[in-house]
Amino acid sequence: MSLTSFLQISNVRAEFAKTFQFKAPKLSAELLAPPQTKHYSLIGTAFDYLLRFHIERLNPDTLRSIWIAELGVVMTKKQPEEYYKLKAIIDVIKSGPYSDYIQTGNLSESLFASTIVLAKLDMIYRIGRLEPNIMDYQNEDILDLKNLISIVDDSLFKSKIFCTLNPGFGNASLLVGGADADMIIDDTLIDIKTTKNLKFERDPYNQLIGYYILNKIGNVDGMNRKIDKIGIYFSRHGILQTIPTSQIDENPEFDYFVKWFEKEAITVFMN
Repeated sequence: MSLTSFLQISNVRAEFAKTFQFKAPKLSAELLAPPQTKHYSLIGTAFDYLLRFHIERLNPDTLRSIWIAELGVVMTKKQPEEYYKLKAIIDVIKSGPYSDYIQTGNLSESLFASTIVLAKLDMIYRIGRLEPNIMDYQNEDILDLKNLISIVDDSLFKSKIFCTLNPGFGNASLLVGGADADMIIDDTLIDIKTTKNLKFERDPYNQLIGYYILNKIGNVDGMNRKIDKIGIYFSRHGILQTIPTSQIDENPEFDYFVKWFEKEAITVFMN
């Protein structure tokens, strides 16, 4: 189980709905990078990697955690033949397309293909399953990723003092069986959504609040980082929509809710 699945539990959803009113922001923007295939989830995860690589290049002092794909490969250690084969793939990506991009900015086809491979390896950790034919991809998948990265506005992701990718929340992440946000840039926690539907919906809002609460409990990887905004980058539209965390802090029930959240997580994950 993870933060995402914890938030889907009926009484947890009900408590969020009761405590935090949600009025969806009105968003309007052109669909600049429409899907090229029906591989929605795969491309979404692949673009998560690609955008994080891009942000790492933009911000040389970026703090980067181990890739989730690497953690997925570690989970196959009980099958040594499979493990060493997958580890070799990761090593080639890190020393080849990834390293080349960080150093030169070269958006090669092998870089795009590598993010698709990483997305498939990512699934071992997320859902305990290795996708078949991990090296396969379609030309339309590459085109989709090219279109998505081409509309990124660098000013949205250029940090002034702090940038961390895939941040965890110390022991607080363990409360929900694992939780890592996509990124924190300066004072803003950002989740990436690669969807053609430009809607800021309730479930992603709950997810962002969940991350914010975990930061309150455990801090970002042990660092006391103040988060003033939470938001979603809608990658197919190239826009970032944020919400000030003051809206959450000013809720008179927030401190009680944090304690309830922690207690409920312990109850769920220890049973």
